[in-house]
Amino acid sequence: MRARGFCLFNNVAVAAAHAKATLGCERILIVDWDAHHANGTQDIFWADPGVMLFDIHRASPFYPGTGKLEDVGVGLGEGTTINVPMPAGSGDQAYLKALHEILTPAAEWFQPDLILVSAGFDPHWHDLALNVSYEGFAAMTGVLQQLARNHCDGRLAFVLEGGYNLISLSLGVRAVLEVLAGGEVPEPGICGVAEVEAAAAFHRPAFQEEYEG
Repeated sequence: MRARGFCLFNNVAVAAAHAKATLGCERILIVDWDAHHANGTQDIFWADPGVMLFDIHRASPFYPGTGKLEDVGVGLGEGTTINVPMPAGSGDQAYLKALHEILTPAAEWFQPDLILVSAGFDPHWHDLALNVSYEGFAAMTGVLQQLARNHCDGRLAFVLEGGYNLISLSLGVRAVLEVLAGGEVPEPGICGVAEVEAAAAFHRPAFQEEYEG
């Protein structure tokens, strides 16, 4: 493993390892909505059943070109890596559909003690990778807040990741912080929905039976 131009240290991975080693957390859910696939996080926890990675990202050949739908982990960690590759231009409705229809039942199955978020803001249309709005980031934050309340007594932490346009980066962070501070969760205003439906059908058999039971 080597640095590839973005990160020398993986802050979310360090936080997850620390939570397991010293805070008594046994199951940690990492949600990464950065436009780039979290190839480093995936590699670190590829065979670890105590860490679930849910990664929604722009699909290959967008850099780094990893994060295929079929990449689900190995050994005891098989099924705890969930990749949702998105086509260029995917926006709020596709992202929220992925969180509701894939992440929510996966979290119900996994029962995390802690949720960590790799919060990148390059999915905003200013960065040209995808088409998420500020309201979309806020709405996703609301979904994650509810998952944290349901499964781990509200334990939820966000870590700032990518974002290359200073306007969308700052306003995206503000949108997330407003919800975390108790603000109203907006209803954002449909690209990529078909791809989410296909991803949901792929991942659902791994956890749906226990979720529905």
